[in-house]
Amino acid sequence: MEIKELRCFLRVAETLNFNRAAEMLNMSQPVVTKTVAQLEHKLGVKLFERTTRRVALTAAGVVLRREADGLLAHLDQVQRSVRHAIAEESGRFAIGVTPLAMQTVFPAVMRGFRARHPEIDLQIHEMPSDAQVRQLLAAEIDAAFLLLPAADPALEVQEIHTEQMRLAVPKSHPHLKTLGNAPLPLSAFAGETFIIPPRAQNPGVHDEIIRACSVAGFRPKVKDCTEGQSCLCLVEAGMGVSFVTNRIDCAASDDMRIVDLEDPAPSLCVALAWRKDDPSALLQVIRDLALEEAVV
Repeated sequence: MEIKELRCFLRVAETLNFNRAAEMLNMSQPVVTKTVAQLEHKLGVKLFERTTRRVALTAAGVVLRREADGLLAHLDQVQRSVRHAIAEESGRFAIGVTPLAMQTVFPAVMRGFRARHPEIDLQIHEMPSDAQVRQLLAAEIDAAFLLLPAADPALEVQEIHTEQMRLAVPKSHPHLKTLGNAPLPLSAFAGETFIIPPRAQNPGVHDEIIRACSVAGFRPKVKDCTEGQSCLCLVEAGMGVSFVTNRIDCAASDDMRIVDLEDPAPSLCVALAWRKDDPSALLQVIRDLALEEAVV
């Protein structure tokens, strides 16, 4: 048996759905089906009962799921321990970070860390929050500055910064003429197209925007946009409005205004996450520094 085959089997066993398992594994459904079939052939047993309506584990499948869960959990722990030992021996510490964390609390934390441990090779990887969780669980990074929500029983998560969002609107928007510089209710923009990141790219930001609009009493018309600066270009072109953080004022142009929103405005929460079983003294330094910079 191969590890890949066991991971495919476990995802199908958890979901009882080959399509959903393929999405979780980032594989095509035919590849997952073929991999499970190869495992069944090697074992000489049928692991799933499949009909057009349902997928169910056989008795052999139930036994394999129980055994494979423990085997892969142990393998993951071994991989984490080895990676951790290599990192400590080499003086390397790897950190994941989102753009918002990079613009807010992260620089101060890194300055403090460098002052205390200039000998450590810090490796900074900018990536989405969900990718940080995956790499943290695999011990490919040692700490993560990510956006909430982020939950996993193997992780500790500490909120360290909350950033209230504002709205970028075309300069010609009629509300700017009637209300001047006063904060605007989000409901005033119910008829607008909201230019936001697709959920697959940034679920935390996407879901917070949808939630805030729902609280304001409307379901937004959405246009996906994958890069922040491109989103602002679409606002300048009069194609909609887009949420931005307080750090974006420097990007405002003559064709766009950044306006404050009345409470409750949507907000983003930056958190520090780490593995519960990580005893690293360097991690403790990062945690202490992050809590010193916490603004929540």
